[in-house]
Amino acid sequence: MKPIIGINCDYGEEGKQPYSFIYRNYSEAVIAACGIPLLLPVIKDKNDVERFLKRIDGLLLTGGNDVPPQRYGKEQHQKTVCVHPDKDTSDNILVGAALQMKKPILAICYGVQLVNVVLGGSLIQDIPSEGISFLVHKDLRNEQYTHPVTVGKNSLLSEIVGAGCIETNSVHHQAIHELGKGLVATACTSDGIIEAVELDEYPFLLGVQWHPERMTYDPCHRALFSALVKAAKQ
Repeated sequence: MKPIIGINCDYGEEGKQPYSFIYRNYSEAVIAACGIPLLLPVIKDKNDVERFLKRIDGLLLTGGNDVPPQRYGKEQHQKTVCVHPDKDTSDNILVGAALQMKKPILAICYGVQLVNVVLGGSLIQDIPSEGISFLVHKDLRNEQYTHPVTVGKNSLLSEIVGAGCIETNSVHHQAIHELGKGLVATACTSDGIIEAVELDEYPFLLGVQWHPERMTYDPCHRALFSALVKAAKQ
């Protein structure tokens, strides 16, 4: 039986009509990995979120705008573009409850930053303006921009894609600063920016800073979704 993979929706407003949505490549990546995607709109009631989680087998946390820095005790940087307050509330309830239930989790871009903050970590709010990197991590002129990422040995990520160097896309201006409780960095770029994390003593939690759903033509990135679906079957 195919496992059901919950996917948190983004939030948008057009005129007076707010809406929840995901980009189709997330659901298509889950379907290609033989999972069934189930979308979770913005829900701020903890009991309702927990009922949703009981009906899914795994969770895919998608990309989006920025985690509000108040969540990790910082003032907002001028380049920080926070997610809508309703989505922020919904996502924090979702991640907290999913972690308690030990649901398999694949977290992408904003998703991995969200997990890090929920676990007590902090973020670099704007890599370019804080002057801590010599690499480009977001090139608005080139949507196909990639850079190499070094994957650590003896990690969950290395079991999926192999240890060594892989090419990933890069469309983020924020990154993990201080790691949340129990998180371990398992991949980074040559400038030291954390590109992947895992959670100690947890069945399956993998967070990546890049967008593998945009690179499913590459077996390396497609394998991340297969790994989530496999973990959700167990």
